[in-house]
Amino acid sequence: MTNLLSAIVTAYCHCSACCGTSGNPTASGKMPVVGRTIAAPRAIALGAKIVIDGHTYIVEDRTAKRFDGRFDIFMRSHKEALKWGKQTRTITIITPIFIFGAPKEHH
Repeated sequence: MTNLLSAIVTAYCHCSACCGTSGNPTASGKMPVVGRTIAAPRAIALGAKIVIDGHTYIVEDRTAKRFDGRFDIFMRSHKEALKWGKQTRTITIITPIFIFGAPKEHH
């Protein structure tokens, strides 16, 4: 399923100012990766793909509850995160589809 919407997009890095403590894994249990990791509202499944300005990110983290509704791109440094700032962007959400209980093939 694909959704297109306008949303607030911010940025964060791995420092204690952005995350409370530094060096922790994301909500998915993976370490964040520049160019791949994005934090998203809890209503969006971990593993969903988010396209912003033609670049595809993977939802691997969660935004702080007070910022639920925003998207937060993982950046290499605090300086880069501050430079990004707070922007309103058109984003595309590509939700993964999980199929449970699919029939088995009979031979």
